Amino acid sequence: MHIVQFCPTPYPIPPQGYGGTERVVYWLARAQHLAGHQVTLIAHPASTLHEEFPGIGFIPWTGEQPLEPLLPADTDVVHLHRIPGGFEGLARPWLVTEHSNRPPDVKLWPNTVFVGESHARLHGRSCAVPNGVPVEDYRFADSKDRMMLSLVRMEWPQKNARTAIDLALDLDLPLHMSGKRSPWLQPKLWGAWCRRPEALRRLVHRHGYIGGERKLDLLARSAVSFHAVNWHEPAGLVVMESLASGAPVLATPNGSLPDLIRHGETGMIVSNYQEALDATRRMITLDVDERRRWARRCREQAPRVETMAAGYLAVYERVMAGESLSTPQERRTPTPQPIVRITKPFFAWREAE
Repeated sequence: MHIVQFCPTPYPIPPQGYGGTERVVYWLARAQHLAGHQVTLIAHPASTLHEEFPGIGFIPWTGEQPLEPLLPADTDVVHLHRIPGGFEGLARPWLVTEHSNRPPDVKLWPNTVFVGESHARLHGRSCAVPNGVPVEDYRFADSKDRMMLSLVRMEWPQKNARTAIDLALDLDLPLHMSGKRSPWLQPKLWGAWCRRPEALRRLVHRHGYIGGERKLDLLARSAVSFHAVNWHEPAGLVVMESLASGAPVLATPNGSLPDLIRHGETGMIVSNYQEALDATRRMITLDVDERRRWARRCREQAPRVETMAAGYLAVYERVMAGESLSTPQERRTPTPQPIVRITKPFFAWREAE
């Protein structure tokens, strides 16, 4: 099968540093190539996937060309990862993966695939291919340091980095974080703990965007991976990477997270700050044997890219046979789903002061 992967985003494939969608495209195209399919990538001109795997075709995307004339003549199916401006469909079989959450008033194409079952339900649809990671690419360790890792972008409030810092200060727990902006420069946004500069400097370590060996090392060493986000997580790539590294995850019951984490076995799912505090304390105080069991379960249950590639192959065949991936009944406005938000209660701030 000749598969064209089209990713019209501002980051190359593979990405350097930040790039969630781009990492998924990289892993998927690589897995399809290694499975014997012909793959062509249309993406950012700085992409280097075709250099890493010479059998993969590459067509640079500048953002100005119409897509149809770029497609190789023997293309079987086109897999879009974002709809470009002015797009009205293709003459060949195609589908689009929705990687984010869309409000009800945004048009969704009939052949839209979602990155998890809960993600599809959130949009009133049923066609989903859950993301997966190349588990063997991640460093595994069944011994851990007493530290917490937060690879969510600290500058996005819905990613809830403020609560990660609250937990670190309350438990005297070293915290390693990713993101561009230093939160303690914005005390009105980030909270009263900004008044504790000495504790912040001692416990909170900001790394910018983490990648490469540094990321693999932090994932493998962490006793807890913080992902208690205040939004419906579509796929949770950081969760999958943490599991592949043997790191238990602290999470909320939002979006895909309950699909990825087995409560009490590969992480803890919490619904308020006290539960988050107790769960984190439990995970950092596991004895040696129990910690090893948790780490092994995490690795074993991490979603795999091979499963994702097989899932997309089945969807490609449906599209190539002329089947629509959604029914007219599914294209109606879905019922909103409440979000569980984890924040430290205000009265706790007053008592701490």
